[in-house]
Amino acid sequence: MSDRKIVDPNLYDADYYYHDNEGCHEYARGLDVAIHPKYKHVLEIACPQEGDEILDVGCGRGELLYYCAKRGAHVLGLDYSRAAIDIARQTIQMLPVEMRAFVKAEMGDVADHNFSHRYDLIFMLDVFEHMNDDQLERTCEKFKKILKENGRIIITTPNLYYEKYLQPLKMALDLPFRFLKWTFRVIRGKYRPKSAGEFLENALKVRVVGRGEAGKALHVNVSTPRKIRVMLKDFKVDIWCEDPSWAPISLIAKKWWGRQIVAVAQYK
Repeated sequence: MSDRKIVDPNLYDADYYYHDNEGCHEYARGLDVAIHPKYKHVLEIACPQEGDEILDVGCGRGELLYYCAKRGAHVLGLDYSRAAIDIARQTIQMLPVEMRAFVKAEMGDVADHNFSHRYDLIFMLDVFEHMNDDQLERTCEKFKKILKENGRIIITTPNLYYEKYLQPLKMALDLPFRFLKWTFRVIRGKYRPKSAGEFLENALKVRVVGRGEAGKALHVNVSTPRKIRVMLKDFKVDIWCEDPSWAPISLIAKKWWGRQIVAVAQYK
């Protein structure tokens, strides 16, 4: 692995993957019982086929390896976290015996890894934000070498515009509804404030959800659609933003400020 600056892989430990990483609850329930919406969505976008060669960059627990293998694809999961690879290899063992030979999980940094295949599909789900610009530039160069002529790269990542603008705006616009909610709680006897000041503090406080210090250490490069397009300048890219919220402001602004960015890249 390169000795260039990267997020410390030891921060991605087993506790992170089992308890603090998106999709951990579905994973605990069972991959054939519950599929996290992000995996369901990208599988619908990508439509992996039997015999496809697939690379999952930042494979984490290995859910995508599992689901692609179930469709008959040959899959390589790559992650520089030892804990991720250990868990992903356990996930591979959940597959029927005849499918396991077509799936591997290897430890490494995609920018420096020596690949033996070219790929029909390359997934990079919620990984972009964990890589610095130097890593991303070298990764995109590597993609040019290992993506098949008609292959596709599927990227999802949080949207900086959402975190800076839409989320705070949504919280501010929600104030009247928060006031009514807390008022009805008092009327119904479910909340007895000690003072008018305490009531107003709860009813009018804007709470913008943040990642905390630990989350900030991991999410070093939350980006915008424009930045992703620049990074993928050598590819033909379709980029859009998504936001599951039905709030009116989300429906209006999600095209640019939606919570999640989705990019599908191919050779020009």
